[in-house]
Amino acid sequence: MLYSSTIFDMPFQQIFPGVYEFANGIVNNWLIADDDGWTLIDTGYPNKEQTILDALAAFGKKPNDIKRILLTHAHPDHVGGYAALKQVTGAPAWIHPLDAQVVRGAIPLPRVTPSPGLLPWLLFNALNRQMPNAIPRAEIENEIADGERLPIGGGLRVIHTPGHSAGHCAFLLERDGNLLFAADACANVLGLGPSIVYADHAQGRASLRKLAALNFDTVCFGHGKALHGANAKKFNAKWK
Repeated sequence: MLYSSTIFDMPFQQIFPGVYEFANGIVNNWLIADDDGWTLIDTGYPNKEQTILDALAAFGKKPNDIKRILLTHAHPDHVGGYAALKQVTGAPAWIHPLDAQVVRGAIPLPRVTPSPGLLPWLLFNALNRQMPNAIPRAEIENEIADGERLPIGGGLRVIHTPGHSAGHCAFLLERDGNLLFAADACANVLGLGPSIVYADHAQGRASLRKLAALNFDTVCFGHGKALHGANAKKFNAKWK
């Protein structure tokens, strides 16, 4: 189910009341509406920030309409455009402290390994050739903690889900049946399955069990299409 919108032919598609998803190449970004402006979740690859700015313009929004930037984790496809977008929007950012150190340039990008199976291995090797080995450094104003409730979208709960990265976080929007931003804890590209890579596979499995214990009517992913209603419940069944 897709929720209706008064804005048509737009690159941001409404997936939940007041929440819009934009497929920025192979990675998704999201906007959450609030009375004082908008929150952007994740920022795509380096040098792809203009794609987001163009999408915002097509959506009828200006860069200074973005009041907050929330980052799920510090991999180049999710935070690569952050430094440039921060400069344009002036928006402060939130991320887990373990991944904040990567964005600040204090530590290098951690090593990751592919999930078991031939397909993850093939995708890992294909995508790894295109993946930058560093991200542009930028300031992080706010560090988030597991269980913290952010005043975004009516209440956004932080869920620390290490595994894909040490500081990877999912977010639960606690209204209208709840929306889970699973980010890269797993993916829904060729069906619901693990992420292609993890920094710690055992932690990643434990984090998926943690998410599967939650109640939500919609779940969206860093890679792949959102699931709604009965399809969203498949997430709980698969990872419990």
